[in-house]
Amino acid sequence: MKKSETHAFVNQLLVYTLVVIGFSGSIGLGTVWLRHQISLSANAAKTLEAQINEVERHITERKTEIEAARSPAMLEYLNKEWRLGLQRPTPQQVQHIATDPVMLLAAKRNRELFSDGPAAISFQVALKR
Repeated sequence: MKKSETHAFVNQLLVYTLVVIGFSGSIGLGTVWLRHQISLSANAAKTLEAQINEVERHITERKTEIEAARSPAMLEYLNKEWRLGLQRPTPQQVQHIATDPVMLLAAKRNRELFSDGPAAISFQVALKR
């Protein structure tokens, strides 16, 4: 039994149609999956943004509390309430620093580390033993 050309054509057409339907279905499924992943990423980004905003709000609140606690009026109030007997410094007691105080304090702290003072001598004594 020989297949006629119409049956062969119908079979090929049916196979190609099924391939096209399968291919377009896989593209559609891939598109839906990508949209779902985009949605998950967007939700995660919104959650992180909300957490960042909350942390920034807490930081701002703490800065405000610190500024209020360091205000001269609050310090004077706490001085009176706790009976500390502290007084404002006189102008002779105030010394203004023209350079960066962090660098000055670091240099003061590290002065002993990089000198030939007692630290270097104790290290040499430890090596001789």
